[in-house]
Amino acid sequence: MLRFLRNFKYYAWREVRRGCSAVAPSDRSDVHLVLPTVWPSELTKRIRPLPVPDLIEKFSCDAPGGQFATISEYLRCDPRPDAVLLPDEIDLHRKMSLDDLNSYMHAKDAFKEPQRKNRIFSHVLVVAGADSARSYPFRQRPDFLYLCDCLRPGAALVLTRSRKRRTGALLFLSQDVDSQLSTIYSHMHYVDDVLPLAMLKKSLLWLLRDLSPELWHFYEPSSPVSCIVQEVAHEAMIPMGNPRYILQYTRTVKTPRELRAVRRANASAADSMAEVIAQHYQIPQELAASFDYKCHMRHARPDVTKISCGLDGNGLWQMDAGCQYGGYEGGLARCWPSSGRFTPPQKMIYGALLDMRRDLCSLIQYAGSEGAVRTPLELHAAYLILLARHLRELRVLPKGVGSAAETVEMARRFNCSPVVVSHVGLGKRDTSRRLLDYPFAPGNVVSLRLSISIPDDCCQAYPEFRGILCQLGDTLLIRDDYSVELLTAACPSETQDIEVCLPASRTRSHRVRNDGDQSGPCDTRQLQSHGGDN
Repeated sequence: MLRFLRNFKYYAWREVRRGCSAVAPSDRSDVHLVLPTVWPSELTKRIRPLPVPDLIEKFSCDAPGGQFATISEYLRCDPRPDAVLLPDEIDLHRKMSLDDLNSYMHAKDAFKEPQRKNRIFSHVLVVAGADSARSYPFRQRPDFLYLCDCLRPGAALVLTRSRKRRTGALLFLSQDVDSQLSTIYSHMHYVDDVLPLAMLKKSLLWLLRDLSPELWHFYEPSSPVSCIVQEVAHEAMIPMGNPRYILQYTRTVKTPRELRAVRRANASAADSMAEVIAQHYQIPQELAASFDYKCHMRHARPDVTKISCGLDGNGLWQMDAGCQYGGYEGGLARCWPSSGRFTPPQKMIYGALLDMRRDLCSLIQYAGSEGAVRTPLELHAAYLILLARHLRELRVLPKGVGSAAETVEMARRFNCSPVVVSHVGLGKRDTSRRLLDYPFAPGNVVSLRLSISIPDDCCQAYPEFRGILCQLGDTLLIRDDYSVELLTAACPSETQDIEVCLPASRTRSHRVRNDGDQSGPCDTRQLQSHGGDN
């Protein structure tokens, strides 16, 4: 039996050596065997495989479109995903957007002709997607992503509504699309049809001729889609309305599914920053890399353009960071001492920020009952008034000098946050002035960025306050009863809570506790000895 097995191995190995050819002499140790050549099939000739460098560039995360074509595909790695851009949710977003456009036209018509009955309008809305920028991560525009889950660069979405309230959606891509790809992409992006961008002009002319609707598009001179829409409007002799602010206002009111994603994004950012604060770092790059890693571990995507951190000259770490989950943003800002303890001047300035955050949240709660503050711009003005009051208490601003307006203007110089109040949702913070002039409403998610910066050359301030910078940023949700929910509460913001979780503070408290254990028995023995002597 053993002889049979040895013979079988010998003849089998000899057959393998006959079927393969050696590419190196037998006296060398690096002998490689080459398998028989496989002739390319017809399928291989048709698909035209790309070289490896081109494949890496095409399917890299930093390439246009990233690795996936939709946001939903990014969430497949999450065992408990909170997907938002689902077909029924996208239908709701489209309906809300077209309803707001229709309401605007009704209000405009009623202003011009008050005696006329409500007309029935038809609409054609053209939303252009973002174009790819080389060497930069691709980021889809919020208005486009709100209405279509598509991460392909250079795309355009056309939404239609007839006078009988029949809606339709067409997606135009910059690449060539055949009938089979069109069917696949239609189900993937939840549209009626997918066409090449070259057919956009012809399709718009047919829609305008058939429906005679209101044409809506936000014109950008550098966008090829805008140039096509402008040509169509000129040929059809139809005015082109700007839907930018109407769509922005529509996106400020979050649906329950959107709120779950916003909560998830802010919770991921807050938990990640809390863990970053609790660890010891030497350079800002370590903080940014650690925050990036912790967000990825929570299946969130950190916003690299939004992470800013550093150590100032007074020993305070400053960090403003955020991440997104399912396309929805979350972020916060904190400062903490590198030594483990706030100095008394730092604690006083940081305490002023905590008091202002509490007062601003109280003002938002009274916005629904004819309160003094009803819009984000009014909340910004209230913040400057509160800032001036606290700076006077700290003797940074002199008392009784100038009018109230001059005092507020002087207090503005001590605020280093470019945007104090802004709406949060898809994409970056919306900060247009017209949007910030709309009243607060239930379902709004608002970002607050508070800061106090006292320059080194501020002569009226005490020397202990000069050069100190403190910041505090959080994301708030306005509930149905106008109460405020702090979405970033997982990250400590009170001075005591921050000092407890700092590594330097934990080391100091552990050392004090050990010293107390050693001195306790000694003191007891001394008292006992004194009692025995007496």
